[in-house]
Parts: sequence; C-alpha cells; structure tokens
Amino acid sequence: MRTALFVLVAMLLAVALVAAEPALAGVIEGSVALTPADLAIHDNSRPNPYVGQLSASASVAAAAAAVDTVYGIAWVADLPPEAGVARPPARMDQLGQRFVPRVLVIVAGQEVEFHNSDNVFHNIFSYSPPKKFDLGRYPKGRSRSVTFVKPGAVQVYCDIHSDMRGDIIVAPTRRFARIGPGGSFRIEDVPPGDHTVKVWLSSGTRSTAVQVPERGTATLSTLMP
Repeated sequence: MRTALFVLVAMLLAVALVAAEPALAGVIEGSVALTPADLAIHDNSRPNPYVGQLSASASVAAAAAAVDTVYGIAWVADLPPEAGVARPPARMDQLGQRFVPRVLVIVAGQEVEFHNSDNVFHNIFSYSPPKKFDLGRYPKGRSRSVTFVKPGAVQVYCDIHSDMRGDIIVAPTRRFARIGPGGSFRIEDVPPGDHTVKVWLSSGTRSTAVQVPERGTATLSTLMP
C-alpha cells in the first residue's frame, strides 16, 4: 500500500514539474537597410491645405504624426494561425487626410476599425488579394470595420483623396515586430526550429531562413533591398 502511494506521489510530482517547465522558445533579432523610399512614408513636409480647415486641426495631426514611427514589419511567416484566440479590434484613423498609423500590423482573424476624424467624407477601399473591400463614403465621427482573415499585405486607399495610402500587414501569429527608423527588430517567443522570416517595407517584401535555438537568440545579418 505504501509502495503504491509512493509511486502515485512521485508521478504527480513529475507531472507538476513538467507543467512548471517553461515552453522552449527563442528570439530572432535582425535589421534591415531602409531606403529613401522606405523613409519617405513618414514625410509630412508636404503642405496639406485641408488641415485646420476641412480636416483635423494642425496640432492634432502633428501630434499623431510625431508618434507614428513604424517603417516596416518583420514576422515569422511559416507558423500556423492561432485558432480560438480573441483579440480586441485594432484601429486605423483618418486624421489630417492621412492614415494613422501609416503602417498597421495585426494578427489573422483580427478586426480593424477605420475611424474618420476629419471634417470631410472618406471612402476606404482595398484591391489587395488578402482582403478586398470598399467601405463607401462616411462622415466625421463614424467608423466602419473589416475583419482580416488571410495573412499578407493589404494596401488601403481613399477613393476620394488619391494621395492617401495606408498599409496593413496581417501576420499569421503574434510573432512579429515593428521596425523603427533605425531598421532593427526583435521577435520574441518563437518556437525552436527552422523558420522563414518575412520583412515588409514600402520598397518591397523580402524573406530569409533562420534557425531558432531552444533558448537564446538567432541573429540575422542586415537584410538589403
């Protein structure tokens, strides 16, 4: 009887230790060389005659532009989508006749709310293969939403204002990283093994293979255009 009890306790302890053991995962670090075209997506030097008149106030638009510093996205492209994970809606605003943020990254299955903060009508649409849609015209203070199921890059435009463009990167999982003006990125919690990392920039999309350790960091050399 004591032997059986001892064996049972030992088995329970073993199960508890296995459950407490953290899942194996590594980190991917890398950098990309940003071209003038990549850096130009946040060039707000061009005068906007609508700001302060028909559009959002100059101070609000300038404040939004100052914190919008994402130039690209890096993500692990070969992982299966995460089923059954509910995520809150993301938001892409129409502010000062620009999309804010200019580049938005979401996870497959996530909803994006397109809010109009301008005093003019906007008509948001996309012909990109991962998600084609046309939201029609709607005024200030209104929002319309789209759910993005298929991973990929989606270019977003306004049918009324042809100089407006935004980009939505739909990653298969949360293993992604935003790329700032320095070009570096860090993707955490990546399962060990051989993977493909994709990088989106306005100058184009590139990919590279990487082997991720069970624990530790896999470093990618600078990815060139």
